[in-house]
Amino acid sequence: MAQELRTAEELSDMIVSSLGVKEIEIQIRKDHAYGWQPTVVACPGDLIGCQRRVEEIANRLRVQFVLRE
Repeated sequence: MAQELRTAEELSDMIVSSLGVKEIEIQIRKDHAYGWQPTVVACPGDLIGCQRRVEEIANRLRVQFVLRE
């Protein structure tokens, strides 16, 4: 299965919509090991907990999507 190209903003929007929390800000950066990596910049509540959930979602999305540069 071919992976689809997505911009950092599109990947971030997909993660935010999966979480169902609109008050969260996520940045996507290129990563040599994983292809791309999300970082939670701001969220309501526990930042570490949000980062863990975001990474779980990103792990699922990496199977289907590649970061467009």
